[in-house]
Amino acid sequence: MFELLKRLGVIAVVLFALVVPYVSAQQEDVFVSLWELWVESGYEYRPAYGTLAIESGAGGLEIYIDGGPVNLIELDGNRISFDMDWVDLPDQPHLSVLEGVLENGSIHGTVTEDGEDRGAWRATRLVRPGSPPPPNPVDLTGIWGEPDYIGKGVFDLTEAGRTADAVYDETMDDPILRCVSDGMIRMSHGPFDIEVLDVNNRIIILYEDMHEIRRVYLDRGFPDDIENMNLSMGYSIGHWEGSTFVIETRGLKRGVWDAPGMPISSNAVFTERWYLDDDGRLHIEFSMDDPVNYHRPGLMHQVRIKQSEDTEIPAYSCDPYPFYRGLYLEGRLEEHWGRSSNRL
Repeated sequence: MFELLKRLGVIAVVLFALVVPYVSAQQEDVFVSLWELWVESGYEYRPAYGTLAIESGAGGLEIYIDGGPVNLIELDGNRISFDMDWVDLPDQPHLSVLEGVLENGSIHGTVTEDGEDRGAWRATRLVRPGSPPPPNPVDLTGIWGEPDYIGKGVFDLTEAGRTADAVYDETMDDPILRCVSDGMIRMSHGPFDIEVLDVNNRIIILYEDMHEIRRVYLDRGFPDDIENMNLSMGYSIGHWEGSTFVIETRGLKRGVWDAPGMPISSNAVFTERWYLDDDGRLHIEFSMDDPVNYHRPGLMHQVRIKQSEDTEIPAYSCDPYPFYRGLYLEGRLEEHWGRSSNRL
């Protein structure tokens, strides 16, 4: 009898060893998907959207928010928790924790930062259409208010990207400090209004930021020399997929994604998808494909609210004198002149 029980015990241990990894894998599999992320209190404490990717890797689940890696904290059955790094309007870094439960095909829970409640969050699975629907243009014209978005802070940099980020000095190299255009990608998510016009086979976007102008052409492709154009706003062409306006931009000059210095190479391809939701809010999904600097595309999902017809975009004021005066008083002006190769 003792020998039989011992044998049964060995069998039980073997079965347990086989079953536990299977159950664990099953637990992970239910989370593996591409999700639309919503947080109640995101950038500037306003509701915001993002893209949550949960993937199965060699060491377990890998989680990315807006294309940047985050850390899995705990996985227990249908419960999951992970962190989220993000940057606020004054470019200060934050780290929040998202805890949630998977129920009825979606994940929902609460966000905390330093143990304090920052509100709710939820994630719903993203389903992409197999083929583009026929064009069905909608009216995107008007003035749209400053965007709400998550503001992810760290992305998946390549070795070249880490090198570019390491040599960047945000106290000297940031073009905004010199009142120089900060470029189309960074300008697209700055805290400013935009105005959209529809004129003769082109969509014209007027930015409050630096009063920049961008033209999106609907009747042509890219110029032959697009790789060498080095334009602050790039060269943009667009088309309609159903009621979604899709824009692709190339020919950008070398720049930075944000004030802390996430780099952009001149070979980057920037894709946007503009659409209206049932409440008339403008959603813009961004994807920046830059394999020189990033292992994965950088993503962003912002929401803008249409302003009243009597809204006017105010004058933009910028004076570079305080920047240069400050460097002079600190004895760093010569250092600045010597950093011309890093100047964007």
